[in-house]
Amino acid sequence: LMVVFFGVAIKMMLHWRKSKDDYQSLMKDKVEAELKFLKVQLNPHFLFNTLNNLYYLTTEKSDKAPQAILQLSEMLDYVMHSSKSVFVPLDKELKQVENYIALELLRYEDRIEVNSTVLGSSENHIIGPMILITLIENAFKHGVMKSTGKSWIKTKVECSSSKIEIAISNSWRSKESGNGIGLENLKSQLNHLYPEKYLLRVNTDKPNEFSVNLVLKK
Repeated sequence: LMVVFFGVAIKMMLHWRKSKDDYQSLMKDKVEAELKFLKVQLNPHFLFNTLNNLYYLTTEKSDKAPQAILQLSEMLDYVMHSSKSVFVPLDKELKQVENYIALELLRYEDRIEVNSTVLGSSENHIIGPMILITLIENAFKHGVMKSTGKSWIKTKVECSSSKIEIAISNSWRSKESGNGIGLENLKSQLNHLYPEKYLLRVNTDKPNEFSVNLVLKK
């Protein structure tokens, strides 16, 4: 009886461990699928408008056309390849932010002023893909698209040995409500990548200014 009992107990324990491993594997696959969905999103309106601008530049034989095509190509390549990575070098994300801003400036030209600052060394830092681009995209969406006058966007990324601090502010019509689906998706991504290691603050207290502050801890 003791042999049978121990045999059944071992069989039950092995079955429990297999079930636990299968569950953990399933949850890991689920999280990876969710992250891939959240990371690869790039506003289709941005792509549509950029292609329209490129078409206009090429018909006008503008000197800006080759550089704009290269920037869009780099961005699309980044989006496709970054979806396969949980984290990417911060330098690469910052480079694509530059490309994104340059392509948006083709559209808005003198309607907006963008000031960007990077403090500290970003070389040894990594970040979840598309996090910075999502914040910049949100700033353009709410700071420029719905404004008829002069607009502005300010970005600051500060790197230290223990964290990355991101501050983005933009002109904003205080009558607007909601933060957009982009920030909701960003929160989901942050919960997956930085559980209990991030701080996200959205501030609309100042008149005609919308600001987002994000701290990512190592």
